[in-house]
Amino acid sequence: MGNPLQWAKECHSEIVAFRRHFHQHPELAWEESETTAFLKEQCAKAGLAVRALEGRTGLVAELNADRSGPVLALRADIDALPIQEESTSPFRSKVAGKAHVCGHDTHIAMLLGAMQIMARQKDLFPFPIRFLFQPAEEVVPGGAKAFVEAGFLSDVDEIFGLHVTPQLPIGVLGTRAGPLMASMDRFEVVVTGRGGHGAMPHLTQDPVPVCAEIILALQTVVGRRVDPLEPAVVSVCQVEAGNAFNVISQEGRLAGTARSLSAAVRKRLPQWIGEISEGVSKAHGLKATVKYEHGTPVLVNRSASVEKLIRAFRSLGGREQDIPATMGGEDFAYYLEQVSGAFGFLGAGSEAVRHGGGLHHPQFEIDEEALSWGAALFVQLALDRAGK
Repeated sequence: MGNPLQWAKECHSEIVAFRRHFHQHPELAWEESETTAFLKEQCAKAGLAVRALEGRTGLVAELNADRSGPVLALRADIDALPIQEESTSPFRSKVAGKAHVCGHDTHIAMLLGAMQIMARQKDLFPFPIRFLFQPAEEVVPGGAKAFVEAGFLSDVDEIFGLHVTPQLPIGVLGTRAGPLMASMDRFEVVVTGRGGHGAMPHLTQDPVPVCAEIILALQTVVGRRVDPLEPAVVSVCQVEAGNAFNVISQEGRLAGTARSLSAAVRKRLPQWIGEISEGVSKAHGLKATVKYEHGTPVLVNRSASVEKLIRAFRSLGGREQDIPATMGGEDFAYYLEQVSGAFGFLGAGSEAVRHGGGLHHPQFEIDEEALSWGAALFVQLALDRAGK
């Protein structure tokens, strides 16, 4: 019957061309109109039925939509980042300030390649296969939540997703059962005092030193309130106050991210951040207003699905690597709250790209040999499900 990796290598140049097209034409979250139009065209050529969010970007394509049976879903995210690419590549981004420096262009290309391979041999698959080309992974709330709310997973039995990484070599898949990626929440603290002249601080209620104290005190959330065996992060990443060097501002603002790998810890983080921020402010006679926004949940891989992912990759001649959980977030987590599935990191590093940057870096780079591996893995997952 052949090996999916061989099939993918036979159409490798086409998959690479897809990737380079998307790389040159990046679009930000919820703006992926040209990307969506291109995908719709490719799906039509492959003879697949297509659905989309009303008035929004992204689409869902289905192979063997007329067949009954449990639906297998495969996902790729399609949005780029608001980063200026620093590359001398002939296919670098043509759009100033926007770039595919998280590998989503490769994710689209791999899933398109897999879709085309399976469409040519659709009789091998006696069940429906759904391809999710999801918008807006990089923002909160992202496209995964919208896809779930639209009912695109209502009849799905199992789902798989991949993310390329130059930190692993070609032919290696990194994954693990259980929590793999952290919840990703946002908080904002506004400290309100009384402004005035910088030369007369005794006549003001200065929010700036209070903000500084809150920043330091928030470090005790992880250091003294979270169980030392439970990973968690509380990072203040934005600080704003005033617009003149000699004027004490009436207001100071902090914003940051709170993350964990435990639903129980995540539930407590808003309380702890609020208590500290409000308590420090009150001690100085000022007021703090805390806003906490829940973003993506913890990404929890199902053990049985991880075993399938690993078994499929081994069938291609690859090897797996058990990797530690990361505090990075990924909205694939919304899918795994609904159905069984697994997410893995596909090795895309080599000597040829070892001087490039990592995820979200202006010099992000991957070895395009990884594209065949990713497309083949999606195909192998479907073949295994079909018992081929």
